[in-house]
Amino acid sequence: MHLSGLSQKQLVPLAVFSLGLLYIVWTVTKNLIFSPLRHFPGPKIAALTRWWDVYHTVKCDKFKVVHELHTKYGPVVRVGPNHLSFSSPDTFRQVYVKGGATFLKDHEFYGSIQPGIGPKYAGLFNFSNHQQALDERKTLQAKLSPSALRQYERRFVPILDSLVAIMKEKRELDLFAYFKFLMLDAIGDLAFNQSFHQLEAGEEHQYVIDFNNAFMLIGLVYASYGLQRVFKYAQTRVDAFLNEEKPSPGTLLEAYLENGKPKPPYSAWYIALSGHGFIVAGSESTSITLTYLFWLLIKHPDIQRRLRVELQTVPQEDKGAYLASLPFLDAVIKETLRIYPPAPSAMPRVVPSGGAEVEGVHYPPNVRCQRSYPNLFYDSSDYGILERRPSSQRSHIRSIAILACFRIQKSSILTAGLMRLQNAAN
Repeated sequence: MHLSGLSQKQLVPLAVFSLGLLYIVWTVTKNLIFSPLRHFPGPKIAALTRWWDVYHTVKCDKFKVVHELHTKYGPVVRVGPNHLSFSSPDTFRQVYVKGGATFLKDHEFYGSIQPGIGPKYAGLFNFSNHQQALDERKTLQAKLSPSALRQYERRFVPILDSLVAIMKEKRELDLFAYFKFLMLDAIGDLAFNQSFHQLEAGEEHQYVIDFNNAFMLIGLVYASYGLQRVFKYAQTRVDAFLNEEKPSPGTLLEAYLENGKPKPPYSAWYIALSGHGFIVAGSESTSITLTYLFWLLIKHPDIQRRLRVELQTVPQEDKGAYLASLPFLDAVIKETLRIYPPAPSAMPRVVPSGGAEVEGVHYPPNVRCQRSYPNLFYDSSDYGILERRPSSQRSHIRSIAILACFRIQKSSILTAGLMRLQNAAN
C-alpha cells in the first residue's frame, strides 16, 4: 500500500509509531554504541534509560541491586546512561575527600532533596556549591560542637525520662516507633525550640507524616512535588521563635540570628528550611541506628554485658563528655553504622570537565559517579581479616575504611552525642 493511499486518520498512528521507533534506535545508538561509558560493564537496560534507577529506588532495593552488580562485574559499574558506581575505598577518598572541590555534588540530585519545593531553595544538606556548603558549616560550627551538645543535655534529659517512664509503664512496645518519637521530640526541641510531643501522644505528628511521604521522592527527578504543609509548619515555628521576647537558649536556630533577628544573608524562610533539614537528618537516621544498635546488643549478650560494665563507670555529672571518651561504646556505635547504615542511598558527584583518572580507571568528563555503600562497608579485604594483617598495614586500611564509613554518615553522627546521652541514661 502506498502512503498516498492512506487517509490522514491512518497516517497519524503511523507517524507516531515511526517517531517512537526512531527514538528507540537513537537511544540505543547513543547510549550503547557512541557513549563514552560504553566500555563499562552493567545491565543494558540501565545504560539505556534512567527509569531503571527510578524503578529500583521506588522498589527500595537499589543499594542491594548495585551491590550485586559490583559482585558480578567488579569495582566500577554503569548504572545509568551517564552514571557510574564505584566500590573502592581508595576511589571514595579521591572523589569525596581529596576531590571535594572538583568532584562537585550532582546538582540534579541535590536539587530534588527538598521535597515539596524543588531545587530553588538550597540548604546545608543539598548545597551543590562547594563554597556555600563550607560557609554554612562555619555558621553552624559552634552549635554542633561537643560543648554545645553538652549544654543541650539539660533540655534532652526530660524528654528521655518521658520515654523511660513509658517503657516502665507499658513493658512491651514498638521500640523503633518510640525511638522515632524520642528523636523527633528531641530534635524538634533543638531545632524549633518546641517538641512535637509525640511521646505524650503516642502517635506521629502530622508534620512527620507529611515529610515521611515527601522523602519517598528524594532523588527522583521525575517526581512531582506538592507537600508544602511540611514547610508551612516549619515557617510557623520559626516565626513563633523569632517573636518570643526571651527565646530559650541552646537551639540550632541561634546560629542564624543576630540580636534575635535573622542575620544576613539569612531569612526566616531559609531558617525554616534549615530547621526542617536538621529534623530529618538528626531524627530519622539516629532512631534507625538506635533500633539496630539495641537489636544487635540483644543478639550479642556478651557485647551487651561488656558495654554495661563500661557504662557503669559513667559519673552523674558531665555525662556527655565522659561518654564521648568511652572506647567500647564508640566502637559499638560505629560498628552499628557500618553494618546497618541508616541512609544507604548514594550521594552522587560529577566528574570534572577535564575528566579524571582514579586507580587506573578513566572517568569521562561530566559523568555522574557515586560510591556503593554495601561494598564499601562489607568488603572482607578491608574489614573481615583486618586484625590478621601486619600492624604496618592496619592503620592505612583503617584510615580509608573508617573514613569511608563515617564521613558519609555525617548526617547521622551529628547527633552521636545525643545517642551517647541516651545510652548513659539507660
